[in-house]
Amino acid sequence: MRAVIRFGLRLFFPRLRLINGERLEQPGPAILVITHPRSLPAALLLISALDRRIHCLLPAEELRGTFGKLAAWALGMQTVDLNSEDQTAWLKPWLNVLANQEAIALFAEQLPQNGNSRAPVADFAARLSMEAILRGPEHPYPTIYPVHCFLPMGRRNAAPLMCTDSPITSQDFLPRVAEDLAAASQHLAEAVQYATGANIFGLPETELERFHQEMEGLSREYLREQWAGRPNWKQRPEDFELSTFARKWIANQNRTDPARLVELRESVTAHRGARSRLSMGNLMVETSGPWQGSGSQVAAAWFETVAGIPVAVYGLINHFPALIALRASGLLRHYPKRDPKVEWLWRIFIVLSSYTAQVFLVHFWWGRAVAGYYTLTLPVSGAYLWRYRWLVHRRIHLLVRKALNPVNSARIARQRENIIEMFSHALEHSTQSVAVPGSRPAGLAE
Repeated sequence: MRAVIRFGLRLFFPRLRLINGERLEQPGPAILVITHPRSLPAALLLISALDRRIHCLLPAEELRGTFGKLAAWALGMQTVDLNSEDQTAWLKPWLNVLANQEAIALFAEQLPQNGNSRAPVADFAARLSMEAILRGPEHPYPTIYPVHCFLPMGRRNAAPLMCTDSPITSQDFLPRVAEDLAAASQHLAEAVQYATGANIFGLPETELERFHQEMEGLSREYLREQWAGRPNWKQRPEDFELSTFARKWIANQNRTDPARLVELRESVTAHRGARSRLSMGNLMVETSGPWQGSGSQVAAAWFETVAGIPVAVYGLINHFPALIALRASGLLRHYPKRDPKVEWLWRIFIVLSSYTAQVFLVHFWWGRAVAGYYTLTLPVSGAYLWRYRWLVHRRIHLLVRKALNPVNSARIARQRENIIEMFSHALEHSTQSVAVPGSRPAGLAE
């Protein structure tokens, strides 16, 4: 059953790219400390990528339903509460797993609000290692492997990444003379906490600070629009900044789930790019000339835009063979090394040759009278096609930008609100603390 489930995982889930994966295939007992909070997706990807049997310890809320629990049992997954004080009762089965030289995977969870600076997974990994050492020298000493993850769950065609960091050998933390087991376990737990304290896929500090500024800017823009209709409102958006809790949440996400932070930052970058394009379009409209202020000229431009489409399309069809010949010969563009007069002579020759061939075909199929009328429409449609080309570059795109400006502004505002709502939702559902007061601008300072 395990082989069937692994085959299904490889077939329907993205292929995991495991960096330094050969370290996990080494024989001997191993404890994998995975720095990703969403333990079930990470466990499934890890099981599908490794040939070695991995016993994953997951929170109870991750496994739901009869089928899910049955599949988890077949894959060697078990539920565990690392915050529970009664760990001794279910510690023995996992010591037997290590005695059989198999691997156990532990997953990082949010830091508990009990004043302890270490994650519970670090303490449990250290205790499990020390208990395995105390069973005697006939049992191999377990090795702890910190595993960093980058799992872009919401991005298409993005391969999930895992990297196995340098192993921590528990033998190096054996109790010294006059040192008790608790002290040695504390030293090992601190080493595990240090190894998992920084994700190699995380954003650098400069990028994090820039992300803080971008989120503050979005929140201030939102507040500025909300308070625009309140002239007597005393608070100013410029007085607000990200709260300490929001900054800690961002730092924790950068350590445990940097892919989620990258996705949020990409949304902010896309919003900033859309806003810049809208501002550039508005500037182009404002500086296009005094004709934008004349209602009659704007109406005439719209009328010619709509009414001139059939004539422009007819001219494009008539000159399509000539355009293909000019493009194939490279005469559509001017090259400095060529004489401009020679270029224009060749262009005129190609266009007139195309006219002659087209008139001959019309005369052959429909007769002399139709060919005569068609000959007159060729230069007229060509001249208007050139005119419509000027209209597209100088008038039409400005008219369309101005007409779509309210729609684009509303779309950018919705995009900004979605980003703030996504950020606020993540803060409110974080297990590090209670929800931040306030609805939409959650995460802003007092």
